[in-house]
Amino acid sequence: MARPLCNFCLFALNTCICSAVTSINNKVKVIILQHPSEGKVTKNTAKLLNLCLADCQIIKGESNNDFAQLRALPASSTVLLYPNEQAINLDNNDALNTLLPITHLIVIDGTWKKAYKILQLSSLLQRFQTVSFANLPKNRYTIRKAPRADSLSTLEAVAHSLQLIEQLNPAPLYNLLDELIQKQTHHMPAHVKARYL
Repeated sequence: MARPLCNFCLFALNTCICSAVTSINNKVKVIILQHPSEGKVTKNTAKLLNLCLADCQIIKGESNNDFAQLRALPASSTVLLYPNEQAINLDNNDALNTLLPITHLIVIDGTWKKAYKILQLSSLLQRFQTVSFANLPKNRYTIRKAPRADSLSTLEAVAHSLQLIEQLNPAPLYNLLDELIQKQTHHMPAHVKARYL
């Protein structure tokens, strides 16, 4: 039998995070390209962004056919968050100034392997300048293990990007992530919780 869900945050009622949701008026539109398998993960953080950010869109898929909406984006002011050799570091003020104004931020939501697959299957993404960070903030998302040291959850990556691009205060997003972690770990058996904390 399916557990009843909160009508707003869509988490199970005993892990509802609505009390920590804060509305944020971001200037840069965030477009999340979500691998189809990520939407089913209860610990996925993209939906947290959708709850808070006034201008945020999640598009599910993995190829050009799924992401046709990207054709309408302005190539000169849209950036793709992805750490390849061509990426411009958002935490380098001189480099960032060459990109401004940035109107759209594209983020791929998936494991590194899935994100790379989306990049390979979606030639539309080649239209956009890639951006990354020289220095990563500390990974707060302890309940989902990642194989790489430079791994951040989608929420953390977007929060840090918006802080650098438009000086957006990331605290409400981090607070929501902390609430998710607290609610998820509260219901874990002790031996499972010990793996993460």
